Amino acid sequence: MDNVKAMRLFLTVVQTGSLSGAGRQSGLSPASVSRQITALEDDLGVRLLNRTSRRLSLTEAGQVYLEHAERLLQDIDELRDAVSQMAVKPRGTLRIQSRISLGTQHVAPLIPTFLALYPDLKIDLWLTDNDLDLTEHGIDLAIRTGNLSDSTLIGRRLASSPRVICASPEYWAEHGKPATPEALMDHNCLTYRFEFGTAAALWQFRIDTGQSINIQVAGNFQTNNGEALRVATLSGLGVAMLPAWSVKDHLKAGSLERVLSDYETTVSDLDFGIYAVYLSRRNLSAKTRLFVDHLVTEFSKQGWT
Repeated sequence: MDNVKAMRLFLTVVQTGSLSGAGRQSGLSPASVSRQITALEDDLGVRLLNRTSRRLSLTEAGQVYLEHAERLLQDIDELRDAVSQMAVKPRGTLRIQSRISLGTQHVAPLIPTFLALYPDLKIDLWLTDNDLDLTEHGIDLAIRTGNLSDSTLIGRRLASSPRVICASPEYWAEHGKPATPEALMDHNCLTYRFEFGTAAALWQFRIDTGQSINIQVAGNFQTNNGEALRVATLSGLGVAMLPAWSVKDHLKAGSLERVLSDYETTVSDLDFGIYAVYLSRRNLSAKTRLFVDHLVTEFSKQGWT
C-alpha cells in the first residue's frame, strides 16, 4: 500500500465530508475510495471513520490519525519543495576532487567567482593524485586527466591537455637544445612515474604525416607528482615532458623554454584530456551541473586547450 497516497485520500474524505465528494476531487469512484479507506483501516488495525447512509464521522483513532497525518503531509510537501528548489537554486555542499597540480593551478582559482554567483553553496575541494571512489567518499564531481578507466562514470571533456618538452634557459645554455627527438637521449630527462607502473621513460613524438617516433629517455630524477616534476624542471635539473596547462605562465615569462614544438608529444599513446566525471546524468544535481558548465566555459578560455 502507498501509505502517503492513502493518507492524502483520507484527508480529502474528511475535508469533503463524503466518499463521493472525495471521489470527484480525486478522480475516483466512491466505491474505489471506500475500498482504499478500508484497506488503510485494515493496515492500521483500527476504524478511522464511522459510516452511515447519511454522514461520515471520525472515530477517536481517526481524529488522532488526522492530526498526525496533516502534520506529516505538510512536512513531506515542504521537503519536496525544498529539494525541488535546489534544482533551480543550488544549496548545500559540492564535494570536488582534483589532481593536485591541476586543482591548485586551474580549479581552485575558478571557485570564488562560482561562489559569488551561488552564495547559498559551499565547496569542499579535495586535492589528491589518487583517483578516489566517488560513491565511497561522497564526491559529487572529480576532475581527472588521461584515459577514463571506470566505465560506470560519466565524463565530460573539458579540454585537451597537450604535452610540451621544456627545460630552464640555464639548462639549455649549458647543454644545448635538441634539434630532433633522438637528441634527447643525450640529455638528463626527468620523468613521471605512474602509480602502478614504471616511470614514463618512453616519450612518443608524432609529425604531420602521422609517423611516430618513440624515444627511450633516461635521467637522474623521477616522481609520481606533477608539481614536483615541474619544480625540478624550473630548477634547471633537466628536460621534462609537462602538460601545457602546468607551464603556460612559465613559458610566457621565459623561466622555461620549449623545444621540438613541431612535434606532437605524448607518453605511450595515452589520452591526456581533462575530464569532469560524475556518477550519472539522471537526476544530476543543479550544483554539479552548474559547476561543470562553469568549468567548460572557463577552460575554453585557456590558451593551452
